[in-house]
Amino acid sequence: MSFPKEFLWGAATSAFQYEGAYLEDGKGWTVADERCKAKRDIQADSSVASDGYHHLEQDVSLMKELGLKSYRFSISWARIYPDGEGTINSEGVAYYKKLIDLLVENHIEPVVTLLHFDIPWALVEKYEGFVSRRCIDLYDNYCRTCFKLFGNKVNYWLTINEQNVMVMMHDMLGLKKDDPQLSKKLVQCDYNMYLASAKAIITCHKMYPNAHIGPCVSYPTFYPETCHPDDVALAYDIQDMMAFAPMETYVYGTINPMVMNKWIKEDTVPNILEEDDSILKEGTADYLGVNWYCTQTVSATSRNGSFNIGIDVDIKKNPYLEYGQWNWSYDPRALKMALKECYVRFKKPIMICENGWSELEELCDGKVHDIKRVQYLHDHIEQMQKALDEGVNLIGYQHWSFVDILSSSQGFDKRYGLIFVDRDNFNIKECQRIKKDSFYYYRNVIENNGL
Repeated sequence: MSFPKEFLWGAATSAFQYEGAYLEDGKGWTVADERCKAKRDIQADSSVASDGYHHLEQDVSLMKELGLKSYRFSISWARIYPDGEGTINSEGVAYYKKLIDLLVENHIEPVVTLLHFDIPWALVEKYEGFVSRRCIDLYDNYCRTCFKLFGNKVNYWLTINEQNVMVMMHDMLGLKKDDPQLSKKLVQCDYNMYLASAKAIITCHKMYPNAHIGPCVSYPTFYPETCHPDDVALAYDIQDMMAFAPMETYVYGTINPMVMNKWIKEDTVPNILEEDDSILKEGTADYLGVNWYCTQTVSATSRNGSFNIGIDVDIKKNPYLEYGQWNWSYDPRALKMALKECYVRFKKPIMICENGWSELEELCDGKVHDIKRVQYLHDHIEQMQKALDEGVNLIGYQHWSFVDILSSSQGFDKRYGLIFVDRDNFNIKECQRIKKDSFYYYRNVIENNGL
């Protein structure tokens, strides 16, 4: 089976990793900016990033040259509402309107993420962010504004990027590590973000019934190190809790009973109101956005049957796999397995929203020969086609990333782009765009619809 004619071949970025201009034209400070600022002495921050804010026309021209059918990007909440609430920032609106207009004019489908790790910092200072239910309503108001401003030209929306990762990392939510109530606050944020996502979906369906909207979930695949029952059970439990339990809430509007049992045992049950059940059930996803990169191999080191994730888990290197510079495995066959398992469980269309290979890279005679990324693309696209052959409803592929972008953990050392951005951590230069070998390979893939 070939890829469908309407398949959304795309590439992706996120606002804080790509735009820069972090306090320009009225934009407010965000949690992502705060996290980057804390690492400013050792790597690049979000102040310039890939300077996408000032390379808008050039980058869309490159997208057209690449042949993209879609482009996944995020709107920065703080560029629309600098304080997360209050007065709309007209200059921020103008930037995203220009971007979306350029995409549509060039027949590139916008795929818009409404929140990608960058909660407005003012909401953290005022309400502790999503610890407070007030943030649910403010997020709904922000989403309503985006739908009103851009909904006539956007058919695909994503509510929250990798909520399942955010709730494992206190600083992504603006919370303090030494807070004695941290565990309970993390759970409350998790629950409140489910409600926020559901309310955004309800609002979108009312305003634009033909639009498609869903979450974006981090979806790693876990292997047991051995066939020891403890290892097998651990791998199953981690994947179930980390990926499938969140998907269940997004798709069915229910909290997984294993998750609720965990909250009860740990005395972290969030504040739940009577009307929440109907909100979750009404605000269910039209499709699933999944971010899938690699597999992880785990071992229950204690062998005591107690799987306290994050404490008793050992991440092991799989001797049958190749690893990159940041110890991420190269395992394309697992992508087909992951897509099949996700589709069989939830029967929802799937869009791969992130998938890519990172390298330390530099220019060589004005070029970047990223042979490994070309191989990665080839092998993973081949597995996508096999998943389609076996019945998976896969609607799009957003390669991570379009250009080299800021990594919040490794700055500009860790490069994923199809296009090289000529800067490093501390020498910004002019952020010149240089097409890598993978750009030309992916262009050929798109021209031939994956064949």
